[in-house]
Amino acid sequence: MKFRIHVLAIALGLVLAIPAVAQEEPAKDAPAKEEPAKAEPAKEEPAKAEPEAAPAVEAAKPAAEAAAAPAVEAAKPAAAPAVKELSSCAKSFEPLADSYKKAYDDMQKWIAQIDAQTSAANDKVVKLQTQITENEATSTKAKLAGDNAKVKEIDKQNKALWSELNAAKKTQASSCSGYGKEASERTKQYEAAIEKALADVKAQTK
Repeated sequence: MKFRIHVLAIALGLVLAIPAVAQEEPAKDAPAKEEPAKAEPAKEEPAKAEPEAAPAVEAAKPAAEAAAAPAVEAAKPAAAPAVKELSSCAKSFEPLADSYKKAYDDMQKWIAQIDAQTSAANDKVVKLQTQITENEATSTKAKLAGDNAKVKEIDKQNKALWSELNAAKKTQASSCSGYGKEASERTKQYEAAIEKALADVKAQTK
């Protein structure tokens, strides 16, 4: 009995002693935690490393500019060749060329006037032709579908459109016929001006 009590006393003493030991151990380790704070900061690299590359860049600029110079010169447009002055004999024929150019410019201006005056009649003819073609296509589909009433309606419309188209074409032809007569008169005027210029050239080159 005394032996058991003695064993229990020893065990109880060990249990009570463990917390005390556990509380004392952190105090012993405390100095070790301060060691990272004493570590020396990493040495910074010299800030003058970047400026040292500047001389190399500056040295490379003249070489790059020298290499690019030929390309820039080649890209420049070639100077226009000097125009050779005509001989006195060749110059005497310039008024004749000018008479042809004047006739051409006048004809182009007149053609633009014709276009402005006949565009409405021309547009009407084109519009009627397009409508007739579309109606004929619709009529064909109606025939295939057996829709005889639709076919009769379209045929009636096309008959009226054909009448309008024929009248528009007659008006268009009549107006063009009038311009044809005017063109004949203009041609005579141009020919007279050119003949006069030719006569002047012949007189100068005798």
